[in-house]
Amino acid sequence: MDLSQPPREPIAKGWRARLDLRFEDRAGRTRLVHNRHEGPLRLIKALPLADGRCQAVIVHPPGGLVGGDRLDLDIHLGPKARVLCTTPGAQKWYRSAEHSASARTRVRLDSEATLEWLPQPAIVYDSAQVDQSIAFDLASDARFIGWECLVLGRAAMGERFDRGALRQRLSLDVGGLPVWAEHLAAQATDRLFSSPLGFGGRTVACTVWAVAPDDALDEGLLQAWRQSLEAACTASPGKAIRLAAGASRTTAGLIAARLVADDSESVMRVAQALWSLARPVVLGADSPPPRIWAT
Repeated sequence: MDLSQPPREPIAKGWRARLDLRFEDRAGRTRLVHNRHEGPLRLIKALPLADGRCQAVIVHPPGGLVGGDRLDLDIHLGPKARVLCTTPGAQKWYRSAEHSASARTRVRLDSEATLEWLPQPAIVYDSAQVDQSIAFDLASDARFIGWECLVLGRAAMGERFDRGALRQRLSLDVGGLPVWAEHLAAQATDRLFSSPLGFGGRTVACTVWAVAPDDALDEGLLQAWRQSLEAACTASPGKAIRLAAGASRTTAGLIAARLVADDSESVMRVAQALWSLARPVVLGADSPPPRIWAT
């Protein structure tokens, strides 16, 4: 044994998966032009829509991540490409005795590209070790509506996130400048989850964004979001979901909403309502929810 060298840390074994996608505009219709995957992370459908958009459905066949797993997703929208991206089911972060699991997502939008980022929630099991990062990099004239929803524990089974660790980084850059950044790093026992300045004892948290050039987002959309959130919060006490929410215009080209509650289905219904309100303003058209959500 060579005592001059420090002991090596145990090697975490797990799935390594990578998916690289690129979409381009072809005479007013968006096409998938690059699709490369390694391991269990796939694009299962790239559906052309009647209005020229492309609907991308991404799936992780194992259904969840355990310690040592790593997912890497890179999506690039070329100039004027228009994509709606979603998932058929929730991403699950399973119990891990030692090593963390990680998922890194990077999304780039070139000039005049538009993206609707509408994934199902991510569920964090008790004793999970989570390391998640999602970064959006938008050209100054790109347009974006999206959300990220995190669920702590499996409430239907009486499980809470009492042990484990959670690290999540969400960032949004527009025209090379940071306009939104969240960084959560805490053990399950951290007071962040019980504090009224954090989760307030709730188990679901969701952030919704709407991004467009400065002159497209007026006060009308912000007021519409606030009225929708107020109506949802007023209706929630009888259902015991403890919904609390708010929306703000953080910069001229960004409106963001934050929701916390105890029921993920209720939160997603509210997030979808905000998406429906934002779509005519941000993208200039309305649209029904993706059909994959009903399957």
